[in-house]
Amino acid sequence: MTVCITDYLLKADGSKYEGISHRYSMKSSFGCEAQLLNYGALIEKLFVPDTNGAKADIMLGLKDLDHYMASGANHGSVVGRSANRIQGAKFTLNGVEYKVPDNDSGNNLHGGNPSYQNVFWDGKVISKEEADKMISDSGIEGISKADGDGVLFSYTSPDGACGFPGNLETEVLYVWLIDKTLLILYKGCSDKDTIFAPTNHSYFNLRGHDSGSVKDQSLMIDADNITIKGESNCPEGEIKPVEGTIFDFRDPDLIEKALTTDDPQTCNSLGIDQNFCLNNPKTSEKYAFAACVADTVTGRIMEVYTDLPGIQIYCGNHLHFGAPYNEQKGDTPYEQYGGICLEAQMYPNAINVSSFESPVIKAGEIKYHACGYRFNC
Repeated sequence: MTVCITDYLLKADGSKYEGISHRYSMKSSFGCEAQLLNYGALIEKLFVPDTNGAKADIMLGLKDLDHYMASGANHGSVVGRSANRIQGAKFTLNGVEYKVPDNDSGNNLHGGNPSYQNVFWDGKVISKEEADKMISDSGIEGISKADGDGVLFSYTSPDGACGFPGNLETEVLYVWLIDKTLLILYKGCSDKDTIFAPTNHSYFNLRGHDSGSVKDQSLMIDADNITIKGESNCPEGEIKPVEGTIFDFRDPDLIEKALTTDDPQTCNSLGIDQNFCLNNPKTSEKYAFAACVADTVTGRIMEVYTDLPGIQIYCGNHLHFGAPYNEQKGDTPYEQYGGICLEAQMYPNAINVSSFESPVIKAGEIKYHACGYRFNC
């Protein structure tokens, strides 16, 4: 399938950010469509049919680019170069201590600014053959062939940006696959040892982006364990089994189960905001099933596949404190728990916990990570 490119309208008066901001509309052969922006390399809209063929936009987001640029919610964005939290907003690499922005009550969250989520990326359309080659070059086993053309975003995070070492060249490929998956393939290479730990921060609601709470949709996660957050709201190395807890989603269960403040891990977050340790061993470099969300009303099902070791589950616990309805897509205000994020990732604070898989890539090393969202359309 082909990709359509348009200038993105910056303001309601129709003025454009000529030559800088673009929208890419990427349609699949099976009825799904993703609309992407080169600001934050983000997913703006995601149209998926239900079991009756009726399409809905299942991606929460904002009305226009002005609001994306002003928001800190990271709707649909690629996040990094270090996603999630770094305890104390500092880390040591090769004997050198690096200080990064304290933007989360003493921690660093998602890198800071400027990071992947708040810059303009270069974007271009690539052919199915080019997409398949990049997938093959990644060496990640288990990813299907491309369904058509893809969109490749690129950005170089300069040495010292937000305190991180190295000029980190990053590419992000979005492409529909023949198995009805929207693939996100990350590629990073730096001229110094550095952290490369991206994720995508999309908020999904399978009933439609403005349809209310996701609490009565079901969730399954292939994880026997979670990382435990310490007093700083960061993992410090402790891992515990999910068995007998509100975090046990090894069998499908309602999301509502984890939308509580009665658990020590959820009380400060107003609900679930937790990293799950996926059972698929990362050392296999295999892209495998991680999680599944299902909605009985529409019949939509979304499976998540990744080669990354963790997945952060967050359910828009603070959406009701965020952008007012006149900044959001549509006319219905987003409510608390109005979307679910399934962020395939390295473990939070992994740079400071030696027992976690390292997020460091060596100078000159080319590193790939993948996350796919597969639909039953």
